[in-house]
Amino acid sequence: MEFIELNQIVDTSTDIELSVRDSEWPKVVSSITTSTGWLNKFEFNSLFSSYTNQVVFAFESFERISKSTGTKKRLTSSFELTWDNFDEFQKNTDILFLYLVSSKLSWVFYGNRDQWAFSARP
Repeated sequence: MEFIELNQIVDTSTDIELSVRDSEWPKVVSSITTSTGWLNKFEFNSLFSSYTNQVVFAFESFERISKSTGTKKRLTSSFELTWDNFDEFQKNTDILFLYLVSSKLSWVFYGNRDQWAFSARP
């Protein structure tokens, strides 16, 4: 999956908040309460219980530009969605502003330094 595909369900031109394109998709927003990453285990289980064991794709919301070469790079990752995999990812990633999505684009999770948001197709 490529970052550009997210534009089907979210407006990726802003990285301040999650902006889903379909107003029918309910959205949950919360302040970050963990010291590392975006979610604690309880929040993870509350949000993702229906989606565990799916392969998910993580994208940074912006492209980094190398000062020496001018090359643009967006940090990305993919993994099977389990608490252990997600927790390992959030503790070790350099991604600051995160979009996490399934390949079916039926839900999206967004996190920045202050808050996270989750939205799914009804």
